Amino acid sequence: MATAEQKKTITKKRLQELRNQCRDHYNVVADGVLPDGADVRITMGKLQELIELLDGKAKWDDSEAS
Repeated sequence: MATAEQKKTITKKRLQELRNQCRDHYNVVADGVLPDGADVRITMGKLQELIELLDGKAKWDDSEAS
């Protein structure tokens, strides 16, 4: 079972990755084009994985803590 500190670390890491991906999508839109649908689906999938962790539907032990 992951400790509270490990859960915090995993959550912070995943949120930072999502933030970076969303920033990339925003930059593409700011250039006047639409982002690639596959890239957006990947980002949405990672967000869904984080939501499932936080809702208790997925196991924290299956997440990478590094």
